[in-house]
Amino acid sequence: MTTLHKQHIHTHDMPSTFYPVSMNDSRLSEYKFDYNVRDGIDAVIKTTQQRESCTWLYLRDTPPSEKTGYMFSDNPMFTVILGNMQVGHSGASYAWTMRNLQHIASHGLDAYIAEFKLNKLRTDTV
Repeated sequence: MTTLHKQHIHTHDMPSTFYPVSMNDSRLSEYKFDYNVRDGIDAVIKTTQQRESCTWLYLRDTPPSEKTGYMFSDNPMFTVILGNMQVGHSGASYAWTMRNLQHIASHGLDAYIAEFKLNKLRTDTV
């Protein structure tokens, strides 16, 4: 039995403000996300709706194998998320996008945005 089947997490277990649950979340419109990250967020939301379980919590609690990372993973949930992405990915862009989604899943959207703004401020002043 895979981790996907062992761990069923309902959407009502998800804090509604920690993760975006809709692409209409105002935080998504006030910040210009990279198109890969925006597409990944949309894919996680779609996967949550399809599975009726919280994909954000699954990403938070189920890191990829250290041997395969996201790029070569055969995890069925990661495959479903990839299938819901509209952007065509190379292995590297997929892995980068998934690491960003994992960060949102672990720290929340507000923390992700705050860190991005701080990093952007640092690079804009260089």
